[in-house]
Amino acid sequence: MKREMSPCPGRPLLVLLAWLLASILMLGAAGCAVTPESHQMVTLDKIVWPPPPMEARISWVKSIVTPADAGIRKGFWRKFADAVFGETQVRIVRPYGIHVDLKKRIIIADTGGQVVHFIDPASGRYELVRGSGESGFKSPVGVTGDADGRVYVTDSAAGKIYRFSPDDLKVMPFISGLQRPTGIVYSPMTELVYVSDTLAGQVVAFTTDGEESFRFGTAGENAGQFNHPTDLAVDGLGRIFVTDALNVRVQTFSGKGAYMKSFGKHGDSSGNFAKPKGISIDSEGHMHISDALFDVIQIFDEDGQFLLSYGNRGSGNGELWMPSGIFIRDDMIYVADTYNNRIQIFQYLPEMTGK
Repeated sequence: MKREMSPCPGRPLLVLLAWLLASILMLGAAGCAVTPESHQMVTLDKIVWPPPPMEARISWVKSIVTPADAGIRKGFWRKFADAVFGETQVRIVRPYGIHVDLKKRIIIADTGGQVVHFIDPASGRYELVRGSGESGFKSPVGVTGDADGRVYVTDSAAGKIYRFSPDDLKVMPFISGLQRPTGIVYSPMTELVYVSDTLAGQVVAFTTDGEESFRFGTAGENAGQFNHPTDLAVDGLGRIFVTDALNVRVQTFSGKGAYMKSFGKHGDSSGNFAKPKGISIDSEGHMHISDALFDVIQIFDEDGQFLLSYGNRGSGNGELWMPSGIFIRDDMIYVADTYNNRIQIFQYLPEMTGK
């Protein structure tokens, strides 16, 4: 019996081609659904440490990569320039030191970008501070601010400290002749600016008039000596905390430079150090110390007892890659997540009282 030909002999082929095209489009769509960039907020359950069911002590808040992440919006003229000349986006390159002043303005020493980022979320103001000529930044590392709001920046390559006012952002020389200044902190108790001169193995104290007051420490490994000190912090009692990086410890001194105590040792487990970098103190007197090789922040009480660590190795929310500077203001924790090219903000949750 002769088989009757289909009135649409090409239909099976067309159906097959349509099916193949749909499959390709679906695969293409899946391939384009990449993870959002790290500075974009993603709706997730709250990230906390320690994890449930234990009571949280640290929560992740957000990351800052661009001024927009801090709530800074472009003005009319910036938008106009972008439309005419093409959009340019300012980003954090290699953040190291960080300071947040009493007005909650965020100041970031960006070593990789050779700039200081000045962010004022309250007013919507954002500025890139570069300096110029002899006062141009080469390698800005540490940053702090005094009682009058003036900002101090260490430049490790220039061997100098610079200062500027948030009003005019004019960078001026403050101190020169240091070997390799890195960490810097202002103490309201003593009204002195303390600077770690890393290569000299010392901490130097200056008045806000630029006069050297005293210095303490020598190169070595004994109590009160340093082997490449990096960051500094001050607590409410005026005590100075120094990350003694290559001695793998933290040392505590009085505001006058008298040795008080130290703790820490090299190890690969929690409570030990691999490469301690930044340090800051929370409202309960706990030390938060960033470790650039562990890629975590560790919390210790004032006796050096380990309490908790937070931040995991990686590039996602709450994850860190070689963190360095850290600063705490009103229990908001600002971490320079150096090799993830961003600032991450966490919140310390003090222990509830009245239970």
